Amino acid sequence: MERLETRRIVLSGMFIALVVVSTFINIPYPGSAGGLMHLGTLTLIIISLKFGKHYGALAGGIGMGLFDILGGWMAWAPGTIVVRLLMGYVIGVLSEDKNGQGSNIVKNVFAIIAGAVVMIVGYYFYEAIFLTTFKAALLSINGNIAQILIGFLGLLILPMIQGIENLKDN
Repeated sequence: MERLETRRIVLSGMFIALVVVSTFINIPYPGSAGGLMHLGTLTLIIISLKFGKHYGALAGGIGMGLFDILGGWMAWAPGTIVVRLLMGYVIGVLSEDKNGQGSNIVKNVFAIIAGAVVMIVGYYFYEAIFLTTFKAALLSINGNIAQILIGFLGLLILPMIQGIENLKDN
């Protein structure tokens, strides 16, 4: 049991670090209050699809929250932690099937779309209530949609890493 807990802690830390680093690979999205085009969403989606809801939630919430804190986006950190934690969890839950995490393409597409709804709605309300106005927050929706479109590349990458079974908790 102790070995399994150590493994979970190590994997959680590794996935959080991957999300932080991949989110630092970014370019600003013009016209929005704080939008960035980055690879963090792609990484979050792959982790959620491949390794499940718990790793997806932790990697998304903590990883992107740390990026906001370290990258100078402190005002976004509370919203990011909640929105990305929920996004990773939803994608992980909806992509689960009895053949293994993330192995069903239809479930994966549905899971990503549901995660996109969580992200778009969550960020819209966070930005509208805490950072700007409801009207101004509408400008960020296009950037969030673009993030999800990048995230859909995870469906192409996932089959390439399907052989990484020894990292899964059994």
